[in-house]
Amino acid sequence: MKTTKLIPVFAAFLLILIGCSQEEAVTDHITAGLKGKMSVTATQGGAITRISHEDDRAEGLILKWTESDAFKLYGTTTEVFTTTGPTGGNGKIATFEGNAVEDAEYAFFPASKAEKRWEDCYFNVIGQVIDASAPFAHLAGYNFMTAQTNASGTEISDINFKHKIAVLKFDVTLPESVTPKYITLSTQDDSGIAISQKASDESNITTGKQLTAAISGAIEANFIAYMAILPSTLKEKLSLAVTGSDDMVYNYTVDFAGELSYEAGKVYNSALIFKNVEEENYGIASKFDNDVTSETWDQSDNKGSTEDNPYLIESAAHLKFLVEQVQAGEPYLDKYFKLTTDIKVTADTWTPIGVSSNKPFSGNFDGGGHTISGELKGAFSTDIQHFGFWGYVRNNSNPTLIQNLHIAANVTWSFGSPEGTSYSKFGVGGVAGYIFMTNKDAPTTVRNCTMSGDMQISGGSLGYGDLGIGGIVGIEESNIQNCSATGKINVSCKGWLVRVGGITGKGNILSSETKYCINNSSIILSGTERSNTNYSVMVGGIAGYCCGKLLGCCNQGSISGHSLSSIDIGGIVGYTEWAKYHLNRNLTTDINVTSDETVQKGYLIGKLDPNATATVYSCNESVGDQSEWIGSNPAWRPTTDDESAH
Repeated sequence: MKTTKLIPVFAAFLLILIGCSQEEAVTDHITAGLKGKMSVTATQGGAITRISHEDDRAEGLILKWTESDAFKLYGTTTEVFTTTGPTGGNGKIATFEGNAVEDAEYAFFPASKAEKRWEDCYFNVIGQVIDASAPFAHLAGYNFMTAQTNASGTEISDINFKHKIAVLKFDVTLPESVTPKYITLSTQDDSGIAISQKASDESNITTGKQLTAAISGAIEANFIAYMAILPSTLKEKLSLAVTGSDDMVYNYTVDFAGELSYEAGKVYNSALIFKNVEEENYGIASKFDNDVTSETWDQSDNKGSTEDNPYLIESAAHLKFLVEQVQAGEPYLDKYFKLTTDIKVTADTWTPIGVSSNKPFSGNFDGGGHTISGELKGAFSTDIQHFGFWGYVRNNSNPTLIQNLHIAANVTWSFGSPEGTSYSKFGVGGVAGYIFMTNKDAPTTVRNCTMSGDMQISGGSLGYGDLGIGGIVGIEESNIQNCSATGKINVSCKGWLVRVGGITGKGNILSSETKYCINNSSIILSGTERSNTNYSVMVGGIAGYCCGKLLGCCNQGSISGHSLSSIDIGGIVGYTEWAKYHLNRNLTTDINVTSDETVQKGYLIGKLDPNATATVYSCNESVGDQSEWIGSNPAWRPTTDDESAH
């Protein structure tokens, strides 16, 4: 029997990561001239803006306006202004056209991520996917800029935009034949890395201990990656980790005295060269294989009793012990855990933490910005009916928190097909299968977690189970905040009901809240089928079904394939009865699903139940005409925005 342990040593050459920047890398101001009282030329629905980026390796990152770039202007009225291309200043100056806005005060770029009201606008940097062949292309959607105008009436001559993000540039060389899968920035600073900020006063909405960007299409060991980051001031050590195709974690920790600040409008560069893994002793994920034996963690000095004094999960052996203890019936009610290492799961099967309602996990878990990679494989049984890194999580007297964890493992799960009929709920998710709420005054919160693996969900039988499948959580009675999913969710299962979402499959209660989550995952259906003829198969970019509150979520992932049963499919949610929707955005028209029965497709929501009280407010946005936003009701009109609910 063997146990391996992560040794977090990162031998690398680090250049200009701390304190130094390229002043010319991003120009402080970009000027846009406006022509008043002209028709808006932007395509309806808010096309993704495409400001271009170039890196000449001498001056740094150079930005230029491109055709169809758009920003939103706020005053007595609100309008989108677009350009036909740059007009001067080497691409830094452009003329924009739009309807005149009386007493214009503020401008927000890009228009595709602007809200209906200025006070609701925010910056969010989660969900970044870096194309290795075009490493700064994704920055077009994260290059937030704002401006304040001094307009009188409708007379506006020019607007000077200011950048609101910094850019981290990583030039990384991995060992030969190893390609990158994702890159993670993490800190143990209590204040954390800024994840989202209000545009109006640049105050932090949320912070996290990690910021992860997926890397797609890498074919070489050397690569360049650009990551958008909001201005942050850190006070403790900063870790940078690159996970390679060999599932090793190449990481480096920077210790610094005083404070480390990232300033908006600047590019910070680091060159990281990894040579011989054995000689340099890079960090290697602790391996959770078939032979790993459990080992208890340090329990002295009242450990586990508080967030500041948690049980430390320092190896796969410690994780194995946690799995075994919960499986034996120890819920660790109100206890605290912290992961201090990356873990690669290679075992033939994975037993989730918390296997059933009789044997739940009821503690708190901080992933510390670390990663679970490899394979999570399982199949339905009498003992295990919910699946993910966690299977079944249940809160009790105090709030429960799961945070700062990245799942980069592929999830393979087959639902069972026992004899008989069952209307019970069965969930599978990258982070957790089913989160059950015992006490609504002390909810479980899943925060700052990401999923970048592929999910293969199959099996099941008609008439057996209310199935929830989500990139983060399968069935949730909880709050989900600042989570993102990137990868694929392949679903070919059957059940009494089937609900699939990029973030959650089924949001189960009115008091739950899902906010500031981003889905980049592709959802692919292969003969999905249900037997409950009162409902359809439900599929959404954020959730298949939702009855709580959705706030500030964004879908960029495609939905495709075939369903044997009728299907409700939406860019945000497939089917809704009771939910409240605020400030959500769907940015893709790539929703193409066929069915042997009927299809109700909406770019926001597939089916809005006319007999329930779900409310879609006017602050939501989507591609496509408004008549295409609600599949069940093309004549739908949004409810006037509830300002107090943001």
